[in-house]
Parts: sequence; C-alpha cells; structure tokens
Amino acid sequence: MRVSQEGLDQAQLLHAQFLERKPGGIRALLAYSDCSGLDFAGCDLSDADLTAARLRRANLSAALLRGVSASLCDLRQAMLDGADLSRADMRGSCFRGAEMNKSVLVGADVSEATVMLHEARQMEILRSFREALGGDGSDIGGEAMPLPQGTTLSLRADFTDAAMRQANLTGADLRRANFTGTILEGANLAKAKLNHATFHSAVLTGANLHGADLEGADVSDAILDPEALELAELKRATRTDYAARSETDVTAAVREHERWLDSQGQKGARALLAKADLSDRQLARARLVMALMPGARLHRANLQRALLAMADLTSADLRHALMIEADLRGATLRRACFNHANLSGAKLGPLMDVGVHHTDFPANCERAKFVGATLVGANLRRANLTGCDFSGADLTGAQLQEAKLDGSTFAGAKLTDANFDGASLKRVRDLPKKR
Repeated sequence: MRVSQEGLDQAQLLHAQFLERKPGGIRALLAYSDCSGLDFAGCDLSDADLTAARLRRANLSAALLRGVSASLCDLRQAMLDGADLSRADMRGSCFRGAEMNKSVLVGADVSEATVMLHEARQMEILRSFREALGGDGSDIGGEAMPLPQGTTLSLRADFTDAAMRQANLTGADLRRANFTGTILEGANLAKAKLNHATFHSAVLTGANLHGADLEGADVSDAILDPEALELAELKRATRTDYAARSETDVTAAVREHERWLDSQGQKGARALLAKADLSDRQLARARLVMALMPGARLHRANLQRALLAMADLTSADLRHALMIEADLRGATLRRACFNHANLSGAKLGPLMDVGVHHTDFPANCERAKFVGATLVGANLRRANLTGCDFSGADLTGAQLQEAKLDGSTFAGAKLTDANFDGASLKRVRDLPKKR
C-alpha cells in the first residue's frame, strides 16, 4: 500500500496522541506499506509498527523510533542522521547506502531474521532486497532469484556502504550483520554482539570496540587503529594477515615487474602484492602498471609520480599517501581508502585506445573514500566515482567531466573551478548548485 505524505502526517498526528494516551489516539500501523521518499524528519514514531515497510530514500533525520517493530524494513539510502532507534526490532532489515551518522541503536535487535515464505508480499520484499535500486547505480543488491512458496530463508541485516560516523550501537545485537564498506569512524560498538558480522573494507578508526563480542567476525581489509589490533576483542575475529615486505624484497618486486612490462610478459614477473604491508615505503616514480595490489596497506607511502595505470588497488589502504601526479588511469580502486592523501595533479581519467580493439578503460573508484584528500588539479574525467565520499576534500580545479558521481558526498569540499560538465550527478549530496 502506497502512503502519501498527507496520510503519513495524519498517522503521525494520531500516533502522537496515542503516545500521550489522549482520546482518539491510534498507534501508527505502517507494516508492509510503501513510504519511499517521504519526510519523517523529527517525528516521534516510537513503538510504531513498521514491519517490512518500504522506506527507500525516506528522510528520517532526528526521528524518534524507539522500540519500533521494523524487521525486514527496506531503508536503502534513507536519511537517518541523528535518528534514535534504541531498542528497535530491526531484524533482517536493509540499510544499504543509508546515512546514519550519530544515530542511536542502543540495545536494538538488528540480528538475522528467519523468514518462511508463505505470502506473496513476503516474496516481494525479499526479491526487492536482491534487486538493484535503480536510477543512480549506487545500490549493490544481488540478482533477483526464484523464491518458491514455503522456502525458509535467513536474512542478515545489511549496512553495506552506510555512513555511521559516531553512531551509538552500545549493546546492540548485530550478529551476522553485513558492514561491508560501512563508515564507522568514532562509532560506539561497546558490548555489541557482532558474532560472525562482516566488516570487509569498513572504516573503524576511532571506533569503541571494548566489550564487543567479535567471535567469528570478519574484519578483512577493514581500516583499524593500530591500538585496536591489540584488543582482546579482535583476537577471535578473522583479520587480514598483511605480508611484511623488506626494502630488498620490495625493490626486487618492482624491478622484476619492470622487466615483465618491458618484455611484454616474457621475462621478469608481474608484481603480486595483494595484502602486502607497504606502509611508509618510498615508491616515487615506481613503474607498477597492471600490478596486482588488492588490499595492500600503503599508509603514508610515497607514490609521487608512480605509474599505476590499470593496477588493481581494490580496498587498498592509501590514507595519507603522497600521490602527487601519480598515474592511475584505468586503475581499479573500488572501496580504496584515500583519506587525507595528496593526489594533486593525479591522473584518474581513462586509459585510452588500449589493445587491438582500441578500448578505453575508465578508472573505477566506486565507493572509494577521499575524506580530507587533496585533489587539486586532478584529472578524474569519465571516472566511476559512484558513492564516493569527498567530505572535506580539496577539489580545486579538478577535472570531473563526464564522471559518474551518482550517490557521492561532497560535504565541506572545496570545489573552486572544479569542472563537472557532463557528469552524472544523481542523488549527489552536499554539492552546491553554484560552484
């Protein structure tokens, strides 16, 4: 059932009377309703029934949702900044791409839900969770699949690529939740149940993990503070085992890679540096074209004028890296973390006219993080920048013509003389109309 904004406003009014125990008050019963895109900002729907409601892209900023029944709720790309979801039942709900900064989920149940499909509407909900959101390409739902009646499914809560800076999840039940690519900077996860949760490529710097149960959790490629790695809470989690490389080994790998390039693969060896710890390495002007470096740790590395065209740096940690005039044309940088890196004059446009088929390869920076990064004069033409976070970044004079920026964030970014001609800007956040 589709709910109008007027219908929602009336339901809120009656629910307010219900909460105040006034005559005529009626509890808001919005289960299985479609409230996509509606404005709930600042409302008080505590103890309402939102079971399996569709709230895609709804504005629930600063809403009071304490104790709501909202299992199997579709909250993809919803605005939940500052929302209070304390003690809410949100088992199996989907928060992909949602904005949940400073939200409160203290004591909430956001664990796995077991569903037996016996109604058409339940099948529709689960199919919906598996389809792409459409329109801006920023959702990463899986492919739709047949769901025969009577099927029993376990549905994990999904926070993939949500922004949850300084969120309070103290004591929340988040067992088996998916936090892939989630920004949890400064979040409070104290005493939370995180058994078998997934944190691939999540940002957990400054997060409080004291007393959290992380048994069986997977924090592979997650960005963690060095001191957090020593916590007893992480001892039973699956972590990335970064391969320590000596200066001699790194120099030899680069040299053999250059031989491989010069001989078109006949001599030397391609650089295979997946999950290698290359922090603080001096790799200025290194020729690492087509190198395989997914999940590598390059924190504070010097990559000034390095040649990294067509390299695979998926989920790499490039925080504070020096990458002035680095060549990253056609590189795979999906979910890489460039926070506070210096990419002034870097080349992230397409590698043109490659091979016998004369193919162009745009750089793929989907869901990469550029918080506080310097991109002055950088070339980002035609790059896939879907869902990127440019908060506080300096993009002065950057070239973003025909780039795909759907769902990206520019809060506090410097955009003087940045060129967005022909760029795709669907659902871009905090981008001023006059630049």
